[in-house]
Amino acid sequence: MSATRLFIVRHGQTEENLQRILQGHLPGCLTEEGRRQIEAAAERLAAMDVDFCRIVSSDLQRAVDSANIIAGKLRLPVDTDAMLRERCWGTLTGMPIAEAAEKFRHEGKWHFPPNTVETEDEIALRAARALEMIRERYHGQTIIVVTHGLFARHLIASHFATTYQEVAPMVNGEVRELRS
Repeated sequence: MSATRLFIVRHGQTEENLQRILQGHLPGCLTEEGRRQIEAAAERLAAMDVDFCRIVSSDLQRAVDSANIIAGKLRLPVDTDAMLRERCWGTLTGMPIAEAAEKFRHEGKWHFPPNTVETEDEIALRAARALEMIRERYHGQTIIVVTHGLFARHLIASHFATTYQEVAPMVNGEVRELRS
């Protein structure tokens, strides 16, 4: 049996990235730079000697738009899945990061009010489940997964059985490969 290969792609830069807000489950709007980042990622993927089967994307608009740019270049179908969404910031969604840090970051650690934000354990569990789902659904195939920065780190951490803090942050449009 052949292994499942995953190419994890972080969506392109968004207007909300530039505004430095907690996007969470907001749709997000790619900037022109974000489109260029994803076009460059699509070029890198196209230049690889890889037989991609499809793209699996978060259902949030910034990821779907990124996936569609890649799909156009590689002529691949796109499946969407809400399980691949970014961290849910709950009532903090749309808040400037600086404001959130001022209110909820003390002594180098975040302290959110209970039941307002998806916890680290919850996002790690969702990432592990998403990785398992992808491996089962697309067993033995080569898949491009378009998702979000923090969630991508959790996916990679799950793959390597480590914590997301041990995974380097991904820049917009970055591609990383996982083999299982």
